[in-house]
Amino acid sequence: MSSSVIIRFTDVSFSYGAKSVLNNISCTVEKGEFICLTGRSGCGKSTLLRLINGLITQDGGEIEIIGKNSIQWEMYQLRRKMGYVLQEGALFPHLTAYQNMCYCLKLNKYDEAYCRRRIQELLPLVDLDEEVLDKFPDALSGGQRQRVGILRAIAHQPEIVLMDEPFSALDAETRANLQDLVKKIHKKFLTTFVMVTHDTAEAQILATRIIHMDAGKIVSSI
Repeated sequence: MSSSVIIRFTDVSFSYGAKSVLNNISCTVEKGEFICLTGRSGCGKSTLLRLINGLITQDGGEIEIIGKNSIQWEMYQLRRKMGYVLQEGALFPHLTAYQNMCYCLKLNKYDEAYCRRRIQELLPLVDLDEEVLDKFPDALSGGQRQRVGILRAIAHQPEIVLMDEPFSALDAETRANLQDLVKKIHKKFLTTFVMVTHDTAEAQILATRIIHMDAGKIVSSI
């Protein structure tokens, strides 16, 4: 794998039973890119994301991630190098905002003192005040939950951040604010982002490259 390529798909196929979802997909993602995957529902966008994260395994072809074939990775080790943001953050409801923020840090064996410093450092970046730290997710607004989820995803300095329709459940103003926030984070850290979105305008705001999919194939990459 080229030193600048962090993800490579080579003739990757995937099916759910008899239903073919991905058909001989080949593409690369370079370090520091912000890729938006677009296309109609069912075209394979989220499936591609799950393959990157090792939640599912391809039926055919090869996937290389961070310099290794995906089958050579212990999945727990690979996932510790990634952040994952879902709708409204997909927070653990039984954990406070602070505990959610620290979750990936603790998985990566950082101690409490470092976790506290790191969260304090990142709170201004995601426009959150300390008063949210002791609140549980059901006491937060949708925008706050998503900001907590974004902070959790970047706190351990992952090499790749995956985002699956992260803003689709939010109102237009909150969505625009979070788009600006994520763009600022990408510019600051140059972390590689791969994001699924149905919103073409959102993709144009965020992406350094848009990969458009249809019927399990890549039809354009611009």
